[in-house]
Amino acid sequence: MQLQPAGFTPPLRVLVAAGNALVRAGLAALLGDQRGLEVVGQAAIGDELEAALDLYRPDVVVCDLGYDPLAAIEWLNEQSSEGAPFVALAAGSQAASEAVPALIGAGVRGLLLEAVQPDALAAAILAVSHGMTVIGPGIPLPPWGIHAPGASRPGIEAFTPREREVLALLAEGLPNKLIARQLHISEHTVKFHINGLLTKLGVASRTEAVVRATRLGLIAL
Repeated sequence: MQLQPAGFTPPLRVLVAAGNALVRAGLAALLGDQRGLEVVGQAAIGDELEAALDLYRPDVVVCDLGYDPLAAIEWLNEQSSEGAPFVALAAGSQAASEAVPALIGAGVRGLLLEAVQPDALAAAILAVSHGMTVIGPGIPLPPWGIHAPGASRPGIEAFTPREREVLALLAEGLPNKLIARQLHISEHTVKFHINGLLTKLGVASRTEAVVRATRLGLIAL
């Protein structure tokens, strides 16, 4: 067994994920040059990434979500909250800003633009590995903030399209199981979206959510 010198800190194990193989390779090359980081693997987002998480057991996952960061929300939400933290990259600042609350709710601990400098990305990876949340420069926070306090009186633009669908079905009195069936998503994902609605509306129950949404003119009964 090789002995390490006193004070030696092993590099952070980083798994790179993206839908495009060239993007994955580029990210892996950039991060491989950063001191204190070790790229242990690459994977496409979805089942391949899920298998890679089990195989490589990374400390941090860097995931490029492109121009539609909300498209991966349901998949991200299915991952264990006890697993490696995610640093997400987005191509556009507006889409990234709108996705902040949903991504944070899904367990992402860092959100930066794809144009981020390698050393800044490395710093963000280190920060989230220590339990911090990082929102990169160039990503304006939405008016309701990261966790959307109810006092901000959000408008319809505060909610993702899926959240608006769930809200409409809540107003019809449907239980989670029927909402899941109608939207072709899991009950776990329905619960995730309901929790997001409760947070943004600043309420504690489904009934209060419908009442408040009605008063704000978000839905009509």
